[in-house]
Amino acid sequence: IIEAPDPEFGWEPYYGVFSGRDRATVLRGPTTLRGSIPDIRLQSGLTTFLLNHVLRPVAGTDELVDPFTLYVAYRDTGGSVQLGRYFLGGKVNRATVQAAEGQELRLGIDEMLFLSMQTTRASNDTFDAADPASDPGASATGRYLFASGTVTIAGVTFDRVRRFSLSVDNQLEPRHYIQRDATTGLLHPNDLIEGRRVWRLEVDVDIVNPASGGDLELWDFLINQGAVGGGQGNQLATAGGQIVLAFDQAGSGAGTSTLTLTCGSAGTTTRPAGVLTSAPHSIPAPPAGVVTVSASFDIDQVTIATT
Repeated sequence: IIEAPDPEFGWEPYYGVFSGRDRATVLRGPTTLRGSIPDIRLQSGLTTFLLNHVLRPVAGTDELVDPFTLYVAYRDTGGSVQLGRYFLGGKVNRATVQAAEGQELRLGIDEMLFLSMQTTRASNDTFDAADPASDPGASATGRYLFASGTVTIAGVTFDRVRRFSLSVDNQLEPRHYIQRDATTGLLHPNDLIEGRRVWRLEVDVDIVNPASGGDLELWDFLINQGAVGGGQGNQLATAGGQIVLAFDQAGSGAGTSTLTLTCGSAGTTTRPAGVLTSAPHSIPAPPAGVVTVSASFDIDQVTIATT
């Protein structure tokens, strides 16, 4: 499903000195092209888009979001393309990578912004792009399943993770400079400027026995806020910790690559990595015996790798 970035026009009513109660005219303000692709099955071929347009900078040092062009084709009942729409200069503003028990890895483009749009017909397509491929449907190759993943928090692997959601907000800001199209008067953005990037990670995990094993490590991490060394409560400086999400390809005919998302740097007390912002956990009455923790982390950086 694609929510096409249809134009939104910022009409501004204008009232002159002698216009009375009704507006004298209306001025066309900035034009916004905003859309989303809420549910993408993240298979091996899509990791390139995830890598270059969502999670990391293009050249590794400029920290800019890689732009792209979105081509949407409308077909008639016979399957022929009759109307094409090109959305140019697109950048991903907000996106989410997530997985839950019993599902596969998903990518959601929560918001994408574009500079301009061109509409063409089948007999007059000046861009001459190849026809978009149809949805191939479910595939057994290159899939990243929740059941084939591992989650490591501060160096400890946890086997009872039920859900995770990693989101990024590039805080894009459309810029409209003093310039207009003299022919149409459309005030499309001149540029999309990246702001401060914000990462958020949410993990749902069950604690069964906080007296031993990985559950004890997680309990200590929650109570001490990732503090360095011993001590009680949150009395020591917080270093946070890395959260590593690794998924193996699964399914008949699947490859052998592993997709790894490393959330947080190697934290120190002067520059904490993945730090907890909230981790509510209530101890239930018997006989439940399971404490479900919904932990939210503020992450300083994210890297992606396929091996």
